[in-house]
Amino acid sequence: MNQSMAIEDLVSVAQAEAMGELDAPMMAIVLSSDQSYDLPIQSLETDADKARWGLILRAAREHVEADAVAVLYPAWTTVRRKPTEDQALEAAVEDEESPEDDAGPIDTLFVQLHTRERIYWRGFEQIRDPRHQRIIGFRRIKALSSDYDRDSAPNVAAWLNTLFEPLPDEGEETDIDRELAELLEEPEVSAALYPRQLRSLH
Repeated sequence: MNQSMAIEDLVSVAQAEAMGELDAPMMAIVLSSDQSYDLPIQSLETDADKARWGLILRAAREHVEADAVAVLYPAWTTVRRKPTEDQALEAAVEDEESPEDDAGPIDTLFVQLHTRERIYWRGFEQIRDPRHQRIIGFRRIKALSSDYDRDSAPNVAAWLNTLFEPLPDEGEETDIDRELAELLEEPEVSAALYPRQLRSLH
């Protein structure tokens, strides 16, 4: 998979999914060598939500032996300045409960591509029809578009730190691995994990 091409393809998919909608869908795409699989994400509001979906995405990635996982989601952000490489998203991303910035929070669409070595992160302001509030376009936010080595990723991506942890050796299954196996059997996961027939992202 050409990663620089893949992130641009994912941006196109995310924007196409959001165009004309009141809210951009929150979803993950598990990218294996043969197929791509969609997983609609219900919520990432709490730490418990993130921990649960971190496990689900690791389980899905392992299940199809994928080398990349994309996450597409909307969020309210506050961009005060172009951050340094070290500050990157910590300085620029806040949740909607922090609207004190002079310019106000920005309605943002995020696209992340997680690979074994790198994380590719793109942010876009969502432009809405003033009358109906549906999404009609996007404006790239350069301060929220960066690439990172996995070991230097911002803290806001910590819920996916275990995404590429190796499988245990035979006979060394852990409680986490048993939990992963159980998650794959959940109806919402097994029903949502299906081949992406109409788009090629690899």
